[in-house]
Amino acid sequence: MKLPTSPSSESWPDYLSSTLSGQWTADLMGEDFEQLTLDFGVDDEGPAVATLVRYVPPGRRHKLGRKAQGIVLSIHGWSDYFYNRELATFWHAHGYHFYALDLRRHGRSLRSEHQLPGYVDDLSIFDQDIEAALDLMSTEHHGLPVVAQGHSTGGLILSLWIARTNPKIKALVLNSPWLEFQGTAFLRIPIHGLMEALTRTNPRRKLMGPEFDHYWQSLSTQAQGQWDVHRLWRPRLAFPNTAGWLKTIFEGHAMVAKGLGLKLPILVMTSDRTRIGTSYSPEMQHSDSVLDVQQTRLRAAKLGSFVTLCEVPGAMHDVFTSAEPARACAYQDLGLWLRMVGTARA
Repeated sequence: MKLPTSPSSESWPDYLSSTLSGQWTADLMGEDFEQLTLDFGVDDEGPAVATLVRYVPPGRRHKLGRKAQGIVLSIHGWSDYFYNRELATFWHAHGYHFYALDLRRHGRSLRSEHQLPGYVDDLSIFDQDIEAALDLMSTEHHGLPVVAQGHSTGGLILSLWIARTNPKIKALVLNSPWLEFQGTAFLRIPIHGLMEALTRTNPRRKLMGPEFDHYWQSLSTQAQGQWDVHRLWRPRLAFPNTAGWLKTIFEGHAMVAKGLGLKLPILVMTSDRTRIGTSYSPEMQHSDSVLDVQQTRLRAAKLGSFVTLCEVPGAMHDVFTSAEPARACAYQDLGLWLRMVGTARA
């Protein structure tokens, strides 16, 4: 999917000059999208901001009137940002005002090449980003129910946030959520202990390990994929892992393994197959090359009492970036689930 601009050629100075306005401004995705900076001051990494993006179709200015079913807040995964125009138009067609949030130090919210991209040492730090976005959305569309949607790490963040704060969320849609370490809890537990030790001395310590670009290759138009992704915001090699960040991820996985007890409808969407390797393979265009889908589906049962599992044949890690016909199947299944749980028009 080609974006209206050329994000792959954008530099830090060009980006910074376009994202410090403090008001709704045009977004790089084109005239149908606007962005707003949510400013939380300064932390140890510098400016602490999140960026809210909203879909505003021409002529309708995102006002669905009596047809409105609710509001959607979508959150990206690790080393990622919002770029999926088709996702916004799907939700709007089903009666939802669509918003996406680039969390602090991700995507549009990166402020300097000197920041550690994506870094936090406690996932609850993102509560501030999410709640500020919800407050603004609810002000714009008072009284409408909210559906939260999260991909990969974003799915973990949202699940833990709901369990921790019990917000007024009507439903939760998880797109290949990262609910457990790829090697299962048997590997997570000893590695978690090592990360705890490293974090006590230097939580920002970058972890050395093999770096793979196969997911980027399956995604980007610069390789084998269909999406023109930003070179800084969805880089070829993922953001570097740090001891503090990985420790808090493992702590989140441990909480999921114990059970979160969420009391709302949850949809968990995954591919029907896994293909993890050290180099790109054409099979990765039709499988999850990041997470073990069976492990994800196993952990999904620990989220709450009303969990629907959706297996999308031939989907990638982000089921909504998959090649056709998998992507159409994903949208069809999501629409069916929305009707089933009463959150969309028939």
